[in-house]
Amino acid sequence: MTWLGGLDGAAALVEAAAAVGLVAEVALAAHDGGADVVLVTPAGDRVPVVIKRVSLVSADGLRERIAGWRRSPSAGDALGVVVADRITGEAREVLTAAGWGWLDLRGHLRIVGNGLFVDADVAALREAARRSSPLAGRVGLEVAALLLLESTTQWGIRSIAATLDRAPSSISEIVSSMQSAGLVDGQRRPQVPELFWALSARWRPAGTFVASIPSAGGGAVNDALRLGFDDVEATTGWALSDTVAAALYGAPVSSRSDHPRDFYVPDQAVLRRAVHVLGQANDRSSRAATIRVAPVPMVCSRRVDATAWANQEWPLAQPLFVALDLAQDPNRGIEILQAWTPPEPWRRVWS
Repeated sequence: MTWLGGLDGAAALVEAAAAVGLVAEVALAAHDGGADVVLVTPAGDRVPVVIKRVSLVSADGLRERIAGWRRSPSAGDALGVVVADRITGEAREVLTAAGWGWLDLRGHLRIVGNGLFVDADVAALREAARRSSPLAGRVGLEVAALLLLESTTQWGIRSIAATLDRAPSSISEIVSSMQSAGLVDGQRRPQVPELFWALSARWRPAGTFVASIPSAGGGAVNDALRLGFDDVEATTGWALSDTVAAALYGAPVSSRSDHPRDFYVPDQAVLRRAVHVLGQANDRSSRAATIRVAPVPMVCSRRVDATAWANQEWPLAQPLFVALDLAQDPNRGIEILQAWTPPEPWRRVWS
């Protein structure tokens, strides 16, 4: 793996181009018409390149995004190149058909046009993105989750900091890093679906299998477990997620009435108490439920009361967090997400 500080898109392209024998340099905007990089052809011609740096490129909505890029004032006659941590096979075909080049940081460069033809494997650069990710820490996860949950809100640094109870300096650094990585735009709105998939890559809550589940309602045991059935949407408590919750939100999943539940709990102390009270299951097949500590507090503090529209007494996790759980299955889960749009007022942010 090759390390590039911050994995800037221009620097990544310059290094990849040099690896295949092309002369490349970071452009000077004042002299190169707003281009990001200038490539020099074998004939000596200077070819300006405009770069779009993103995290993940999938085919969903890509044609519309390309059309928007073409309307950009900086585009002009420059070649367009997408630099991404991952570009799916279908997305590669769409980019190629549209005349756009691409650098998949897992190790492939394609640039065709203006006297250039490059279609070659290069050294993988993706590990650098992992080490420099703005989502590497807890605060980064919280910022990403908040921006995706309220993707139409015009956020300021201080309003994000106040909502998350974090220092403005930390929020400013993380948002700036997200902008540099192409995950957030200049108005601090999330780039969709790039920010979702970047968050998905960091969404790894460990689960514990339990032998039983508590009953809904009051009682000393439920109070001790902090289930939070009173005033669900204004309090913190357990949140039902994954397959059962996805089915309730209308996702195309099969869920039996006795399907084991998947819960998020507020903290490690609640998880330990729950395992003691409910008993630990011997294995996955004998579990009554899986319980996990919420990766970000919003999972358990911004729950959904579904009793008015579904036959479900348990508070639900927001569709965003349910989708992040589904995304952990690279086959079945992603197929479900491609076919699922949650009902209003929630928004689909995974494509």
